[in-house]
Amino acid sequence: MRSLWLTLVLAAFIALALPLAASAVSLDVEARAAGGLALGSTTNPDESGSPRAGFAGGVGVDVYLFTVGPVDLGLAVGAEYDYLTFHGILNNFQSAIVGPGYTQTTDSIYNYLQFPVSLVGRIPITQSLAVTLRAGAFIGHFLGGSATASYNSNPFGFPTSITLDSSNTLVGEYGLHFTGGVDIALSRSFALSPAVQFDMGLTNTQATNPSGAAGPYPYSDTFWSVTATIGVKYTAF
Repeated sequence: MRSLWLTLVLAAFIALALPLAASAVSLDVEARAAGGLALGSTTNPDESGSPRAGFAGGVGVDVYLFTVGPVDLGLAVGAEYDYLTFHGILNNFQSAIVGPGYTQTTDSIYNYLQFPVSLVGRIPITQSLAVTLRAGAFIGHFLGGSATASYNSNPFGFPTSITLDSSNTLVGEYGLHFTGGVDIALSRSFALSPAVQFDMGLTNTQATNPSGAAGPYPYSDTFWSVTATIGVKYTAF
């Protein structure tokens, strides 16, 4: 099932990119790496946390389809690997089973493959400098992860090492994707492209109820990240 989902995503990615490239007035290909902060939000009043490091690397294609005045407009597609880390504190852990008062503190690692699709605009400032902005969405696929847990008291033998997989973490993810940066020309075909990237997950990541209560997980946990990216961009034409 996982391989089928990835195959469909890659097929859609290729089906979108190839026709656009054939009709483009300009096309940029970029390899980029990013580092910054991974954060999250929750509707659970017993849950809190703090940001930790986030890293990403991938490729993107900006296909400029037309020009309005000095501004080039088009579509951007990409594929990237995201490494996200989080620090979380859950009060009243397993309260439905063992009662209130137990606190679980976790440091977690999540690995995702993400495919952003967005509108892109390029605004020239000088002959060697341009501003590039993207706004759109992404779909993601959870590859796996792990968590190290500690407790204020552990008489019941709660696990301290947790494998994150499809049994406790939702595999599919989608959200909003934004970037803003500059292209600094190194030659006629190559540019250095520093930028800021913001990805806001809109889907609940939890597949199970960590409180121990029966039924579906009653709260929503979502991920988002802010990273500084650096890329090398090649202008094909």
